[in-house]
Amino acid sequence: MRLTTEDLDGLVTWTLIRAAHVAERRLTRLFAEHDLSPVQFGILAHLATGQTHTSAQLAREVLTRPQSTASVIDGLVKRGLVARAGAREKGRPNPVELTSTGLELLTTVWPAVLSANQPDALDLPPDDTAELNRILHTLVRTAQTRSSKR
Repeated sequence: MRLTTEDLDGLVTWTLIRAAHVAERRLTRLFAEHDLSPVQFGILAHLATGQTHTSAQLAREVLTRPQSTASVIDGLVKRGLVARAGAREKGRPNPVELTSTGLELLTTVWPAVLSANQPDALDLPPDDTAELNRILHTLVRTAQTRSSKR
């Protein structure tokens, strides 16, 4: 079998993976300046919406496994960035809350994240940036819907 560049360029999912790696590297560098990972940022950002989230709900929001999300949350608790709302018991909801320290860190990081998402930072025209964001949200919603049905 011999592939052409056009064969590879025609694979939407492969192009998406490559583009995701570019975006992840950019944001990972930005987050590293604040001792955060992309998943930690996602958890803090979702908690900043003011909605109550359990570890399982946060896992669905950031598209990670609940087991790995629980250990990330444990690390954020140790750093004082989030707090668990009650005693951690198997089978019982245990909401996670953003602390003032976590909000302060997110407030510090947020302007750089906004800047990294501007069309000129992405080397895209504004209309393409908006369209890309719309399409990516569709993919994420579909993945979240599928994971919640399992």
